[in-house]
Amino acid sequence: MHTAPIPERDLTARARIVASALDRFAAHGYDAATMRDIASHADVSTALVTHHFGTKQALREECDARVVQFIAEKQDAAASPSDVLGVVLGTFGPYLARMLGDGGAASEALFDRLLEVARAMIAEGSASGWLRASRDPDAQAAALVLLGVAPFLVLGPLTAWAGGDADIALRRIAVPLAELYTHGLTTDDRLLAAAGLATEETR
Repeated sequence: MHTAPIPERDLTARARIVASALDRFAAHGYDAATMRDIASHADVSTALVTHHFGTKQALREECDARVVQFIAEKQDAAASPSDVLGVVLGTFGPYLARMLGDGGAASEALFDRLLEVARAMIAEGSASGWLRASRDPDAQAAALVLLGVAPFLVLGPLTAWAGGDADIALRRIAVPLAELYTHGLTTDDRLLAAAGLATEETR
C-alpha cells in the first residue's frame, strides 16, 4: 500500500498536506484523523494546515476534488475501464473505500462526483464504439464505481487469501476484474435470461 504520489512540480507545503490528508483519512477515517496528525505526517505545523485550508472539512473537500480530477484525467488519457480501475486500485482505493464507507452528505457528494466521471466515460465509450453500453447506463456507472472500490472494502480477507500481502492481493484481483471488463464472464445469455433480460434474438 502506498501513499498517493506527489508530482515533482507540486512538492509544495500545500501538496504535502493534501498527500498527508489522503493517507491519514484512508488510514483512520475522517472523524478520527486529526489536523495535528495530518500536519505531523506532512512535516509542517498545524497552523500552516489551518492557514492553507481553514478547516478539516475544507481539507477533505480538497482531497475529494484531487482524487476525482486525477481519475478523470487518467480516464481521458487511457480511455479504458480496466486502466481506470487500475488507477483506483493502485492509488486511491483505500481513501475512496474509507470516505465512501463513512456515510453522510460528504460521502454522497463524493459518490456523485465519481458517478459523473463514470457516466462521461460510458457516454464517450459508447459513442466511439469501444464500450458496450448497458440497458441501464446510469446503473452501469454505479457498477464501475462499485467495482473500483470493492476490493478495499474486503481488503482484510483478500490479504489473508493472498498469503498476507495486500499488494499481491490487489494485483491478483485486478487481473480477473480487467478480464471481466474486457471479455465478459459468461459465454451465453443464461444470466440475462434468468433475469428476464434475454436478447430479442434468443426469445
